[in-house]
Amino acid sequence: MLLAILLSAAATDTYLDQTRPRWEQVSQKLWEFSETALQEKKSAALFEELLEKEGFQVQRGVGQLPTAFVASAGSGEPVVAILAEYDALPELSQHGGEPRKDPLTKGAPGHGCGHNLLGTAAVAAAVAANRERMEKKLPGTLQVFGTPAEEILIGKTFMLMAGAFKKTDVVLSWHPGDKNEIVNGKRLALTASEVEFFGKTAHAAASPWLGRSSLDALELFEHAMSLMREHIQPTARIHRVIKNGGVVANIIPDYAKVQVWLRDANGQSVDEMLGRMRKAAEGAALGTETRAQVSVLASVRDPVSNQVLGQVMQKELERVGAPKWDAADEGFARSLQKEVGVPEAGLASDVTPYGVHGATASSDIGEVSAAVPLAELGVATRPLGTASHHWATTSCSLHPVGLKGMSVASKVLAGSLVNLLQQPATVSSAKAEFAKATKGKAYQSPLPADAKPVVF
Repeated sequence: MLLAILLSAAATDTYLDQTRPRWEQVSQKLWEFSETALQEKKSAALFEELLEKEGFQVQRGVGQLPTAFVASAGSGEPVVAILAEYDALPELSQHGGEPRKDPLTKGAPGHGCGHNLLGTAAVAAAVAANRERMEKKLPGTLQVFGTPAEEILIGKTFMLMAGAFKKTDVVLSWHPGDKNEIVNGKRLALTASEVEFFGKTAHAAASPWLGRSSLDALELFEHAMSLMREHIQPTARIHRVIKNGGVVANIIPDYAKVQVWLRDANGQSVDEMLGRMRKAAEGAALGTETRAQVSVLASVRDPVSNQVLGQVMQKELERVGAPKWDAADEGFARSLQKEVGVPEAGLASDVTPYGVHGATASSDIGEVSAAVPLAELGVATRPLGTASHHWATTSCSLHPVGLKGMSVASKVLAGSLVNLLQQPATVSSAKAEFAKATKGKAYQSPLPADAKPVVF
């Protein structure tokens, strides 16, 4: 059996090497599209059409999301799935492969989280695994979940609410990073909210006593939240952006809005912070004779990482190995590190041993992990110490550094998918671990049943 598994993995590697130019072209197209949350029409269509040509049955517009899809091939059990993301970030346009900030189009979106690499590697892996499934006449079903709007943390949640994962046994995911490792810790739970204040408008010079400033309320609220930062857990994060603070200085504003994201190691702590934030909003409104309204936009939990699946991908990662960098890659990496002000350590050239690894970024994969066994892979696609959600990642996502990492990810994922089709006992073990971790509780969405997807 072990020899058969290794031969199958080698077969998917060979296919992915032979078709590498195809996948690099797909990735480049997504990079050029750079479509933000729920606007990924061309990106989703590219994947949908590609998968249909490869024999997958594609269901479009899943979960009230026009750019979400589920592609399936094969039949029966086990049902093994992979997640594909393809949304870009606002205002992170950047010339590809440049080590200095240089927007391709000023103010335009860019793939500053590498989702052009993420989506392409996931789809390439599924295609390679499906060809092997057909060649070896393996039982089971492969699924590709096209999950939009990850950057605003709603895509997978609405797909779950629509029942898209109800027949899925296990799920694999990956994300571009600066190391080669299984990501199984540290991702934070998050609640995104908006706080609105409603006051009374008036002429700021002629009759200010008639007005009640919503901006005053927002400023008081902001001060309260700044003081609150001293009294939260070290693992917690509070960040915000003011969306509306009035129109002109000589009109007292009757409306103001701030978007606040709360994060911590678990959902219980986030809920506690949300309760305190509501009190701060109410207090600010009381002190300024305005009215406050707090609305939850999105909520995701900290992931439940499945060790059985993680070990499957760890073995494949060790088999495939880290990306092979050349002198030009290292030179680019050090130039970029110097530019952004981090140590000039170059690129990760080794595979991190299995353990607790990850970053404090949040993701809606946390919601999937509460419904289905899930493990996440990380592969280096940018220099050590550099950050995502940054123009530097947009640059790397079109550079050979990003493409080499994408190639490694596709091989690891394809090999893992085939292994799981060939080893239903491993799938059963992953499900048993999941049942124990979740105590057999059915998935409950953090959003109300009548929630509608919106861009925020």
